Amino acid sequence: MTLCVASALAFVLLLTMPGWDPSPWTGALAAVLFVGVQWAGLRVAVGPDWVALFRRPRWRDVALALAAVPLVLGLSGLVAVYGLGMSHLSANASVDAVAGLTSAQLVALFALVAVQLLGEELVTILPLLATVALLHRVGMPARWAIAVAWVATALLFGALHLPTYQWHVGQALLVIGTARLVLTAVFLYTRNLWASTIAHIANDWAIMAFALAFSRSMGP
Repeated sequence: MTLCVASALAFVLLLTMPGWDPSPWTGALAAVLFVGVQWAGLRVAVGPDWVALFRRPRWRDVALALAAVPLVLGLSGLVAVYGLGMSHLSANASVDAVAGLTSAQLVALFALVAVQLLGEELVTILPLLATVALLHRVGMPARWAIAVAWVATALLFGALHLPTYQWHVGQALLVIGTARLVLTAVFLYTRNLWASTIAHIANDWAIMAFALAFSRSMGP
């Protein structure tokens, strides 16, 4: 319960704080709190055992994380094209915004995105662990508990992106949810939150870099 409450509170802060003050510093603080509040909840829930989620990644973990990126892009792309149709998708305003930024602003944005994506890993994995523990406690076999939590938290992650994609339910739950299934699979295989975080950062940075390159190739 502590893990879920911490994740919910952290997400509310991330969503609402920029509305209180639209300055970049508030957005940065919101991203830091998005991570910090969840980390504090993890510390309260498990004590010093929190470090088990953040083991130093091995080269195999990094290789698996990077290898997962084409799968994230490919599977979510297939769902977007053949499941929904590209013409019906909503743009991500934060990705589109990279076109008008200076070099210094781009560096700051990429760094801030990395922090927020660590928070997004926590907001998925902490509820996943809590759900697995609850289902196992009521008698569900471990494999089934993991499978149910895997799908449920992917849908939850997609739902959290509804504001980002103008409340497009199909895009949030199906496209983003599919990407989340792959990212969570990286964590389940490695048991290391850094591995899924690396995959998530590499994926989103690649999308942002492509959007930036495309906008500049089109000229003013």
